[in-house]
Amino acid sequence: MKDNINIQNFAFNESFHSYHKYHLVEAFFKDEAVAKALKLKNGNKWIPEEITASSVEVKQLQCSVLSMAFFDKLRNSDNNIVHKSGAIRKRCDEEIEDFLVADNLRVMLLNESSDEYGLYTQNEREEFIFVIFQMLVLGGILCQYEDNIQHYLDTTKTIYKDLISVEIQEETHELHVTTMVMKVEVKNSRGESYFPRNPSHKQNLGFLLIEPSSRQITTVLHQFSC
Repeated sequence: MKDNINIQNFAFNESFHSYHKYHLVEAFFKDEAVAKALKLKNGNKWIPEEITASSVEVKQLQCSVLSMAFFDKLRNSDNNIVHKSGAIRKRCDEEIEDFLVADNLRVMLLNESSDEYGLYTQNEREEFIFVIFQMLVLGGILCQYEDNIQHYLDTTKTIYKDLISVEIQEETHELHVTTMVMKVEVKNSRGESYFPRNPSHKQNLGFLLIEPSSRQITTVLHQFSC
């Protein structure tokens, strides 16, 4: 995946309130300074193409998970995803949404009619940590799949911790995620999507992460194919 994903950090100096989040996302992609710095995949290279957005579609994702216990249902061998060793259960090959599915983990991610799919609700699937996990499991065009689920979980944890911020609430003294995660589809003046390109593909994903207290923005773009 390393050639297919790009992460960049930006800062803004205006005051921010959560109810302005959609306005901030749109203003970000329409800013000329951002257009000059934002890298897009062009062939095998990531380069700024200096495209100023014409329209931005935004959907806020949930980002509340604070423990990898979120994935305990996958590690439980009774749920038919893995063996007790953590090895992913194999199955006969089939193709779903242009992905080769050869194990029960990918069935859980892609086959809505399967028993395995029901392990996670639609709300749980919209948690940012689940989206990262799915992106890793489905991989890239030349992906060599892992045989043990722990490799996917460890990498998911590392990426998730690097991308989000957590603080203690003064009233409850409990931890909570402060990062706002926005899934975006950005189009140019010709109505063509470029962040990401070909957004109909499940693995072409664009995110904008807002950190209100530090006034930082992180862009995450995974471009499986153009």
